[in-house]
Amino acid sequence: MTIGIDIKSVLEEIGLNYSIIRDSGDISEYTMVKANSQVTKPFIREFFLEGYISYDTQAEVGDILKFETEGAYFLLMHKTPELLENEVYRYAVVYYRCNQVVDVLRPLDREPDDRYRVSITWTHVARQTRCCITTPLYGSELADEPIGEVKREVYEMYAPTSLGIRPQDRISISPTRYYKVETVKPFRYAGVDVVELHEDTRGLTVTTTTSTTTTTTTTA
Repeated sequence: MTIGIDIKSVLEEIGLNYSIIRDSGDISEYTMVKANSQVTKPFIREFFLEGYISYDTQAEVGDILKFETEGAYFLLMHKTPELLENEVYRYAVVYYRCNQVVDVLRPLDREPDDRYRVSITWTHVARQTRCCITTPLYGSELADEPIGEVKREVYEMYAPTSLGIRPQDRISISPTRYYKVETVKPFRYAGVDVVELHEDTRGLTVTTTTSTTTTTTTTA
């Protein structure tokens, strides 16, 4: 389609250059972005970006994109085809800014020792992967907890489905800052999982065996 080719040429001339981060090698493309009408909302202002990309893009929902001009990373959340005469001439897209670089670790159970202590060995599922972590957008389940209940930190993480994150995994932001995956919501967005994170009180050491004075049960 001629209009699709024309739009691609305009993007290459005046658009923003980004790279699709792939293990097989980064792919360079171009996009145009625009301000959202709800920009006064804090989440929209901080994380949300709309735009469009060419009809023959190789970007897929769940890809991590690096905007070369500012060096910022974004998660491709939505990709909607725009049609003319039954042919795609461009894609409307939504990006979420990646504000954290994390490791994803999974606990492996081990048999109790002679003092009935259980050790946890952590294995890496993903290293130094980029994602968006924020407080829940529409309130927290803590609001319904009984009075006097100790409140816990609760966050939501938006991450590619391809990572295969599971409940009980650990999301490590730094050696001293990490969270437990409580639930994974795979159906809110295609290609992107919404992961609920809670305080993690399990072992401090993330890559070696650690022991506690009480029996700990984990689910792989």
